[in-house]
Amino acid sequence: MGGAVSAGEDNDDLIDNLKEAYYIRSDLVERAFRAIDRADYYLDEYRDNAYKDLAWRHGNIHLSAPCIYSEVMEALDLHPGLSFLNLGSGTGYLSTMVGLILGMWLNAAIQHVIPHLYSASFITGFFKGSKDPPHRLFRGM
Repeated sequence: MGGAVSAGEDNDDLIDNLKEAYYIRSDLVERAFRAIDRADYYLDEYRDNAYKDLAWRHGNIHLSAPCIYSEVMEALDLHPGLSFLNLGSGTGYLSTMVGLILGMWLNAAIQHVIPHLYSASFITGFFKGSKDPPHRLFRGM
């Protein structure tokens, strides 16, 4: 699945393309996608594929196509105070974006321990380094 939008040169191009194709419709989901560079979830030798709207698998590492993740996030109507359970999370890319929106309410049960630790570490570092508290950065419009 995927390939619904053209490839971008970087993360912002990819998100612009997803918005133009109406996969990303809300400001909240857009902010989460822009905050997380998809290439950070690729092995170095495959990073040139990170900004294509395609699924990627290498051994037990898997990323779904960005259009799929955006449809999921839009359909869930995410906002702080909700819980989120992600079974078989692959790299943790989706869990990290959802975690930015839910903040301390993230309740992720993840198939792989390493992605969960990376996601939790990234979310904690993101909020600590932010000038605004999480509830102001990712509050539904």
